[in-house]
Amino acid sequence: MNNKYIQYDYESTFNSKLDADDKRIEKLLSDGRIKGIYATKTIKAGKSFEVEIYPEFTKKSQQGFKLKKINKTAQKNLNDKNARKRLERLINTNFKNGDYWVTLTYTNENLPTSLEAAQKDMKNYIERINYRRKKKGLNNAKYIYVTEFSEKGRCHHHLIMDCDLDMKIIESVWKKGRRNNVRRIAEDEQGITGLAYYLTKDPQGRKRWKSSQGLKRPIERKSYSVISKRKIQNMIKNQDSIEFELEKIYKGKKFMSAEVKYNKYNCKFYIYARMINAKNRE
Repeated sequence: MNNKYIQYDYESTFNSKLDADDKRIEKLLSDGRIKGIYATKTIKAGKSFEVEIYPEFTKKSQQGFKLKKINKTAQKNLNDKNARKRLERLINTNFKNGDYWVTLTYTNENLPTSLEAAQKDMKNYIERINYRRKKKGLNNAKYIYVTEFSEKGRCHHHLIMDCDLDMKIIESVWKKGRRNNVRRIAEDEQGITGLAYYLTKDPQGRKRWKSSQGLKRPIERKSYSVISKRKIQNMIKNQDSIEFELEKIYKGKKFMSAEVKYNKYNCKFYIYARMINAKNRE
């Protein structure tokens, strides 16, 4: 069944946020011109659980309309957004409360002149960390780091790492700067999503990231039947019902937030919801 439907970047076509009290919802629902089907995708990343509900179209039903094309600037913004989303999910999947969040800085005389030089500094740093881990009988570190250059050219690194090695060693191994900071990750009500978002937010300059090998990937599943078309329509008309419906379908998950967007080109809707393991709220 999957091959029957066109794969497309559904999020880029849904750019009109729909207010819950929009009186046009009923009319918009009845104006659907394109025959297709709604897909429901879930993304499990650690304690974070996302739900994306969006339409897919058959090749036959696509005749007579074109999916909206976006300009280069909008495409770059979308690519950046998707890259941040992938990184956020990777962080949620692999790290937890109590792991390390490390900020590594440079003194003026040690400032790297390029991204490549900065990443070489981090490569050497990670190698020294792994050498100390090996001496203690530990496997190589599990990590993700983000390198940021400010508009003024200053560079620093944000590193998320497992907590197997002593904090003092983590800090002392870095020799390029003095104002370094090692602290333990403290989860909020959404796990470590807040930290992940902070590290992946729009930069004041340039950001690049790298990770250790063997990190776990978020678990994605797609279904055409888990939520009926009628139920989707009801959630669009009454957005207050989204919380009830999703918590009923996804047992053990707690609703956090949702938004509904409308595509004026094909008269279809997109629902995005963020949930979390219910026990995380206790």
